[in-house]
Amino acid sequence: MGIEIQFLGAVGTVTGSQFLVTVDERRVLVDCGMFQGSPDEIARNRIPFAFEPGSLDALLLTHAHLDHCGRVPALVKAGYGGPIHATTASADLIEIVLRDSAKLQEEFAARWKRRHPQPDGGDEEGAVETGHDVPARLRAAKPEARAETREALYAAADVDQAMSQMHGVAYDTPLQVTEGIRATFRDAGHILGSAIIELEVLDGQETRTIVFSGDLGRTDTPILRDPTPITHAQYVLVESTYGNREHAPHEQATAELVQAISETANDRGVLLIPSFAIGRTQELIWVLDELLRDGRIPHLPLFLDSPMASRASDVYERHPEAYDAETAHLLKSGDSPLVYPGETYTNSVEQSKSIHTQPRPMMVVASSGMLTGGRIIHHLKDFLPDPACTLLFIGSQGEGTLGRHLQEGGTTARIDGQEVPVKCRVRSISGFSAHADEHELATWLSHFAAAGAPKKVFVVHGDPDAAEAFAQRVRTELGMEAYLPKYEERVQLV
Repeated sequence: MGIEIQFLGAVGTVTGSQFLVTVDERRVLVDCGMFQGSPDEIARNRIPFAFEPGSLDALLLTHAHLDHCGRVPALVKAGYGGPIHATTASADLIEIVLRDSAKLQEEFAARWKRRHPQPDGGDEEGAVETGHDVPARLRAAKPEARAETREALYAAADVDQAMSQMHGVAYDTPLQVTEGIRATFRDAGHILGSAIIELEVLDGQETRTIVFSGDLGRTDTPILRDPTPITHAQYVLVESTYGNREHAPHEQATAELVQAISETANDRGVLLIPSFAIGRTQELIWVLDELLRDGRIPHLPLFLDSPMASRASDVYERHPEAYDAETAHLLKSGDSPLVYPGETYTNSVEQSKSIHTQPRPMMVVASSGMLTGGRIIHHLKDFLPDPACTLLFIGSQGEGTLGRHLQEGGTTARIDGQEVPVKCRVRSISGFSAHADEHELATWLSHFAAAGAPKKVFVVHGDPDAAEAFAQRVRTELGMEAYLPKYEERVQLV
């Protein structure tokens, strides 16, 4: 008898969230996310699952970001045929995210094969760069298995099958996952439908509660409710993305946005904002609409250049049950805060490429948020050399990305093999993050003290510096036992 958690992702890194809970013969997986970032991190997506997929009783998903749900179709492809549970709003967003992921993977695989033709039609054996940081199970794989890393992880048909297994659940409604295991999804306030998962596990005659924070949102932000405070658990897994940083106040971030828009209007330039399609873009539209209604900004044309953001915004409109009181009130009054007056969604590539010919001043919001691909790339070629333009970052930029390079003062950008000079203004605003900062994370954890501290707090989903800093804060400020698990480590809960 006993409960075990195996940490299969989001440890020592921010991505790849995956936690396996085992109680005797019962197995429940929480999240099945994709590793993102460096080539060595991405290589982990090719490692066979650390368990037999068909042995799972259920899969629970915290929310619709790729690093939490991106490997679900691969799990189904590998033989998992059981139920997949997520909030109803998350289920709708997950379908958008996974279909886009499958499409991009298949396109990438096709391009790779065109550029690297092989006599037998396969990929090159040396296609994968494997360094010492690649997990042992991948290093030990046969060369021909590693060569498959240029193949798509899954196809559209795998997404179809995964969605056929999806079950939407409501917040705060207990769900009997399997015999002796019950789950309750609480509002995490991160993106639409995001959830904290409260897992009650019967071990013999005793019930133990394990809480998975997922990604926690910030307090007092637009559209969504604040993260749900939870007071009781024996074990807590908490994210630490910003475990060593504090965000700027929202009002300061808003003031900086107002200044950037005003400068763009005065210079008759372009405000180019890289943004994540789900969550960040919708919050930005909410803020722009509010600023316009309050007369704090001029009415500049807004081009929303992301088909995924367009589809995600439609999902946001269909789920008002997830909104906070302020947003719900605006909707009842007939004024949708998710629509900026005169906004233009550009769905085709041709429409996207024609944006640079539109009359100025204007604002352009495009993905990807870290300049790692997507439509933002051709906008950079058009606008980086222009001193009248501003590149405005409203989210963190990962190590090694073009976004981080420009954010740190790069004077040129290498795009499609060409060096593009950077003569535009480059600015960053930190207050629009969808993740709780170190203070907000500690405040959320402090609610558990009301019913007695958990036996252990597992600090996950953070780069090593952030996770260690937050674990130390948990120990010294909250007086709780904090533990940083290692990749693939199994921990017995006693």
